[in-house]
Amino acid sequence: MDYDAIIIGTGIGGLIAGAKLTKEGKKVLLIEQESTPGGYASCLKLSDDYMIDFGLHAMDGLYEKDPKIEVFEDLDIFFNIEFEKILTGFYKFYNERKDFTIPDNEEQAIEKLVEWFPDEEKSIKKFFKTINAITKDTHNIPRSKFMQGIIGPFVPMIFPSIPRWGGKTAGDLFDSHFNNEDLKLALAGTIQYYGDDPYKLSAIIYAIALSTRFKGGTHYIKGGSIKFSYGLVKFIKQHGGTFLFDRVVTRIVVERGKACGVEYISKKESDKKIHKISGKIIIANAPVPQVANELLQGKRHKKFREQINKLDVGHSILNIYLGFNKPPIEIGNTSYTTVVNDPSIISLHQIADNHKGDYEKRNFIFVDFSQIDSMLASSGRSIGVISVVDYIENWGGLSKAEYTAKKKEVAHMFIDRLYKLMPDMVGHIDYYYVSTPRTKVEYTLNPNGTFLGFAYTPKQSGMMRLKNKSPVKNLYFASAWTFPGGGYSSTIWSGWQCANEVLKKL
Repeated sequence: MDYDAIIIGTGIGGLIAGAKLTKEGKKVLLIEQESTPGGYASCLKLSDDYMIDFGLHAMDGLYEKDPKIEVFEDLDIFFNIEFEKILTGFYKFYNERKDFTIPDNEEQAIEKLVEWFPDEEKSIKKFFKTINAITKDTHNIPRSKFMQGIIGPFVPMIFPSIPRWGGKTAGDLFDSHFNNEDLKLALAGTIQYYGDDPYKLSAIIYAIALSTRFKGGTHYIKGGSIKFSYGLVKFIKQHGGTFLFDRVVTRIVVERGKACGVEYISKKESDKKIHKISGKIIIANAPVPQVANELLQGKRHKKFREQINKLDVGHSILNIYLGFNKPPIEIGNTSYTTVVNDPSIISLHQIADNHKGDYEKRNFIFVDFSQIDSMLASSGRSIGVISVVDYIENWGGLSKAEYTAKKKEVAHMFIDRLYKLMPDMVGHIDYYYVSTPRTKVEYTLNPNGTFLGFAYTPKQSGMMRLKNKSPVKNLYFASAWTFPGGGYSSTIWSGWQCANEVLKKL
C-alpha cells in the first residue's frame, strides 16, 4: 500500500505535520519505535499517586500574534487541550544576594526591574525595546526563498534588528545593555532551556524566548504534555491517518535519487523480519544525525553526512522528579518556577563553567506543579522537578550498579539543596525519579540526550538553521533539528512548515 507521506517518529514535529497533511486529505502513515506517541511530549506514570511530564515545564506565548495560534486553530488543538495559565509570574530568581520574582507582564517586569536596579532604568527600557524589535522582525521576515531573494538587499532597512543581532550572542545582548552582573544573571535565569553558554547562544533566539514570555505569559497543558500528543493522534485518526507503534525504522529507501519508502522491524516480532512500505514523501521526525548516519545508507549520502556531523549538537538536561505528599503551595512556596544560582556566580561569564562544574554548586531550576491544576498527582499530593544542565559524558562508562548509585547520590544532593532553600519541604518528598542524558538517549535516540537538536549558536540559528527539505528528493525533516529549532513552540512550527511545504508537492 502506497502512502502520500510516511512520517518516521511521533514527536511534536511529526504529529503536527501528520495532522495538517491528513486534514488536507492526504494518506499518511506514522511509524513510532515506542508504544506511545510524543517523544519529549509524553508522560510517565510512576505510581498510583504520581505521573511525570517528560519534557514540558511551561509553554510560552498564546498571545494575539503568536504564530502557534494559527496552528492550534487549524488543527482543533484548543478544542482538545486545556491550557492552564501560570499566575505566579515568569520566575523567581535567587542567588543569596538577590531574591525576587520577575513578572510575566512586560510593563510590570520593567517596573519591578527598575525598582530592583534603579541605576539601570534606561538600559532596562532599551533592552525590552530591543527584544521586542527582534521578535517583530523575525516573525515578519518572509519564509520563502523567492521573497528572501527579492528583499535581501533591503533587509537592513526593513528588518534592522536581524543584521544587527544575527551574529551576536545572548551574552553580547546583555553586555551591550547592562553593567550590573546580577541583572544580567537574573534575566538569563532560564538560559538552560536554550543553551549552556550565554556567549555561544544566539542573541536572537534568547531575545525571542524572553519577549514571547512577557507578551503571552506561560501556560501548562492540563494533564501533561501527553494530552497534547494524544489530542493530535486522535485528530490524525479522525482524518484517516494510520499509526504503527513499536516499530523501528532501519532504513530510508532511496531509488534513483528519490526517497520512496522505509524499511522497519517490529519490536514485537522475535525474528526481526524486515518490512518495507512505500510512500511518495518521507518525513523524518527522527533525529537528523540518525537519519544521516544510519537511515540513509550508501556512499551517495556521504556529503550530507559530513555536513551534518560538522554541526554542534545541543546540551542535555538532568531532571530529578519529586513526589510530594504535601503540595509545596500548602507549605509556603509561592512560585511555579524558581531559578537558583549558586552564590559563587557573580558574572555572566561564569555560567558556562558552572554548568560543567560540580553538582554541589551547579545552577538549577525548580518547577512546582502544585501552583496549578496540573493533574499530575493524586489528591493531596503533587509533583515537582529539578532541572540542571548536563552532558552525556557525565553518565557514560558506568556499570548498571554504578549508574544507579550515581543517580541516587546526585538526586539526594539536589534535594538537600532544595531543602536548604525551602526548609518547610523537609519530610514531604516521598518519591523521586531521575532522568539523565543517558535516559533521554535511550528513549528519544537524540545524540547527547539533547532536546534542542543542533545547538542554538548564531551560525546554527534563524535562517542559518537546517531547513525542512533535505538534499534527498522527497525527504523532509520535521523536528527540533530544523528551522526554527528546539523547544515546544519551535518544534510545532517546524512540523507546520514541513507539512505546508510537502502539500505544495503532493
